[in-house]
Amino acid sequence: MMCENATKLASDELDRRLSIGETLRLRLHLFGCDACSGFVRQIGMMRNATRRYVATGASDKGDR
Repeated sequence: MMCENATKLASDELDRRLSIGETLRLRLHLFGCDACSGFVRQIGMMRNATRRYVATGASDKGDR
């Protein structure tokens, strides 16, 4: 799998459940690709930060 496909699947995984085949292909690629593994960590951190931000109600207070 090329990195372009892997990053697309990693992004898709945030919005939908990947098929077993997609998951296996992505995980296999991530096992051997530090760049894509880093990308997955980064989007995971951004998602978690966004969830914490929303959970604190900061967006309702006008804090930006």
